Amino acid sequence: MEQARTPQTPRRDAVAVDSLLRQGDARWADRTPRWREHQLVLPWPEELLSQFSLRMASHGMSISRTHMLGNPGYALQQLVHARAMGDDTLLMLASQLFRFYQSHQSGVAVTAH
Repeated sequence: MEQARTPQTPRRDAVAVDSLLRQGDARWADRTPRWREHQLVLPWPEELLSQFSLRMASHGMSISRTHMLGNPGYALQQLVHARAMGDDTLLMLASQLFRFYQSHQSGVAVTAH
């Protein structure tokens, strides 16, 4: 014989779900927000970044040092711009910075030349 569900059962389920959701909200509210872009701060080699910045400036392209250090998307975009300039020295600097970026992402240390 099949038991009929009482009208209270769905209500209890809804209360249990609401309770779980509130616990999750509280847990997430207490966490310190950390965006992925801010976790991937890139410690570029100082001299290499300075040379790159100056060379980009010689082509009229001012880059933000803060964004280069803290925003990998911006940094990669600037490296792409540098490669498209047709300057062999800038191409070499951008390639070295990109190799450094790849090694940093993979965890394999590479020294800048």
